[in-house]
Amino acid sequence: MLGLLEPLTIAPMVLVAVLCLGALLDCVRTPGERVRYVPKLLWLCFMLSAPVVGGLAWMYLGKRPEPREGPESPENTTKGPAHRAEPFVQKR
Repeated sequence: MLGLLEPLTIAPMVLVAVLCLGALLDCVRTPGERVRYVPKLLWLCFMLSAPVVGGLAWMYLGKRPEPREGPESPENTTKGPAHRAEPFVQKR
């Protein structure tokens, strides 16, 4: 019976440890410009004092999403009609 309970008790502890460690590493590696609401040092203190709640809060509230790059990003879109380099009707 004891052998069956061990995986059931170890699995949640491993999940909590992975969540906390992942959130801490993500916070440390995130540039300061992308951190929301409070400074990064306060986020780290919060995650160390309340690991589960702090890790979840960081994942959902702590950082701004990465800026999108590419043709569909807001800074690459043009207002109004599209600019064309060639005329609509090609001359033969």
